[in-house]
Amino acid sequence: MLHNIKDLARVLAILILIVSSVCLSFGQSDISGQRLWTLKECTDYAVEHNHDLEASNLNVENAKIDVLSAKAAMMPTVSASVGQGVSGNWFNNSASHKNSYSGNYGVSAGWTIYNGGNIRRNIEQKENSLQIQNLNYEKGVLDLKLKIAQLYIQVLYDKENIKMKEEAASASKALWDRGVEFLKAGSMSKADVAKLESQNASDLYQITNAWSQYDNDLLALKTAMRMQRMSVDISTPEIAEERILEVLPSKDEVFRRAMELRPEIEIGDINIKNSELALASARGGYAPRLSLSASSGTNNMSGTSNSFGKQLKTNWSNTLGLNLSIPIYSQRQNRSAVEKAKNDLEYSRLEAEEAEDNLYTTVENVYQNARNSQQQYISAKKAYESAKLSYSLAVEQFNLGMKNIAEMEQEKSTFLSAEQSLTQAKYMALYNLQVLKFYTGLEINI
Repeated sequence: MLHNIKDLARVLAILILIVSSVCLSFGQSDISGQRLWTLKECTDYAVEHNHDLEASNLNVENAKIDVLSAKAAMMPTVSASVGQGVSGNWFNNSASHKNSYSGNYGVSAGWTIYNGGNIRRNIEQKENSLQIQNLNYEKGVLDLKLKIAQLYIQVLYDKENIKMKEEAASASKALWDRGVEFLKAGSMSKADVAKLESQNASDLYQITNAWSQYDNDLLALKTAMRMQRMSVDISTPEIAEERILEVLPSKDEVFRRAMELRPEIEIGDINIKNSELALASARGGYAPRLSLSASSGTNNMSGTSNSFGKQLKTNWSNTLGLNLSIPIYSQRQNRSAVEKAKNDLEYSRLEAEEAEDNLYTTVENVYQNARNSQQQYISAKKAYESAKLSYSLAVEQFNLGMKNIAEMEQEKSTFLSAEQSLTQAKYMALYNLQVLKFYTGLEINI
């Protein structure tokens, strides 16, 4: 039987601690029966269902259509025409009201033989644009993989943070229980026991906050995967220290591989090629145009003695023409087009140089982050081991009545801070190392 509200609060606190521990140990997904998602599964699903990538795929399809249209410009154009007319003096009473009918029928064709090489260059430009769209899609995939990995690791940290908060609550509960024993023995005041009870309640509240942060970060991951309406949980892999302290690849080697593999670098090179083609096309505006034209047609008219069929045969005519157009003065349009094309070429070169500089800066930052986070992990581990030993000794001394509550709280706060710093350093080092390797062409593996 429960005799007072304090007993009820104690029981509820214990139940919360037990349920939270079970959830973390077995995973919420295990309880609900749903499977746990690995990083690769999250990434593959996100790539398959991402809206931006779907839109990028449509851009690729449009670019393919543009290539077909450009190639079709090498072929002749053919068109057919049919015209029928009727005439009469409908508003003149003194004239004959008899109507007359006429018809025109024909087929015409045109073929550009030479226009300064612009048709061929246009085909090459469209093919380059298609390649750029494919590279944009590839870059979108790489960016999405980095985003999913970052969110995934954040959720992993949240799960471990929950575990740390639960361990802290369990420790404070043990101290509280010990304080109750001291109270019964007359070696601790009610006020001090109340402080221990308050600390335990505060630790339980921290568990709630940790679960809330986990839910928020998991929602961000599901949103990036377009799975907001589904229940998802991720697997928790074992992370050996060897993976965190793995030897870093050479920064110069990372940059060299990134220059070979990153889409933005190749996009810059292709944009330069397209600008060079555009400049050549603008200069082609000074070249003469040679085209071939042909037509075949006939006509008929009512009111003649010849039949419809005979008129079509008699009136049939064919034409064939070769046209040469030589630009002499174009109101400065050709010269302006050449000058703008030169500026566009220079702009493309500047963009390519900026892309290379940005990539080097990115690699430099990633390398520094990986190196620094490994050093932070080493330092955090030493601080954690020292704080853990000190806290363990303090707990023993408290149980023997040799430490007061203020001293225990200080030791506990130092230990929890060191534990959290170590966990953060572990996941940051793992993430930064994986990102560094990602720029060499390897997949992120957690």
